[in-house]
Amino acid sequence: MAGKLLDDEVVIENQSEATKNYNKGYFGIMKGNKLHLHLIEASFLLEMRRIEVEKEGKSLSLQDLMNYATSTHKNFEIDYLVFRDLRQRGYVAKICDKGFDLYPRGEAPHSSPPAYLVKAISERTPFYLSKLLKWIEETKNPLLIGIGDEEGDLTYYSAKFFRLRGKMKEEESYDGKITLLHDRCMVWDSSLAEKIQKNFIGRAFGEGSIQISLTEAAYLAEKGATILKNGRKISIKAFFKHAKKIQPDIEMRFNVYKHLWQRGLIPKTGYKFGSHFRVYRENPDKGHAPYLVHVLPIDYVSTWTEISRAIRLAHSVRKQMVFACVGDKIDFIRLKRVTP
Repeated sequence: MAGKLLDDEVVIENQSEATKNYNKGYFGIMKGNKLHLHLIEASFLLEMRRIEVEKEGKSLSLQDLMNYATSTHKNFEIDYLVFRDLRQRGYVAKICDKGFDLYPRGEAPHSSPPAYLVKAISERTPFYLSKLLKWIEETKNPLLIGIGDEEGDLTYYSAKFFRLRGKMKEEESYDGKITLLHDRCMVWDSSLAEKIQKNFIGRAFGEGSIQISLTEAAYLAEKGATILKNGRKISIKAFFKHAKKIQPDIEMRFNVYKHLWQRGLIPKTGYKFGSHFRVYRENPDKGHAPYLVHVLPIDYVSTWTEISRAIRLAHSVRKQMVFACVGDKIDFIRLKRVTP
């Protein structure tokens, strides 16, 4: 007996057929002796030739059902691609208000909690950082994002708040003089140069001197160092006024830089990797930086193509891609490409 298409669902009234499809894959919701299927589930079962569907006595093809579903269900084609892929991989995926509840392979909804919440989106969907933060905050389970490209290929990313911790001890203060040039600074003061070199700040420039970035200069100045411009001492406020003309987001980067140091990490420029910082957990001379950290304002909007490029590059150099989201506070989000 065929299932009946009724508005936004397909109902299987035959008890035997209903029970069989529910028990074999936990599709739909049993209400009494009837199985109520979401249009996504019904389309998949029809494609797999496990059910037939009719409307007003007329048998529907997969094309008919998908055309109908597309007209009534927002984002149907992307949702269906992700649901179909997860099911074909052997997972139980159940449709919920926020996306799909994905259960561990071999587990059932009645015996195990979901392993992930899955969001299905198109590559053309704008990337809103604030929306990603909200998704992570609102789900009790780890978040998995399935992105469908224009050819129907799927890429999955795990997204989570990330705690970075390092092994370095932050210095309480720095004394000495820093010379502001234009878009960078020099430490000619040999005592200060020696101290910051031991803490892997800046880059050696000749004998006994260190070249440092504007962000590093701000960090040292906040901890007691003096900044000189044209031979005269300037305040941190005056320094930031100068630096903003060159690097408008200097204060945002500085706050993240300081935050990383407070957690025992060593941030260095990540320019070669397309990010603001490459971040070490310990002595940079003893190993590679495990993280790339890119600083973004909470209202940042981009494309998933840009985000994908950053994650792919980080993976290619054996690093984890972490986004520092700056608003009223700083949240770190790790996005990692995964295969379900």
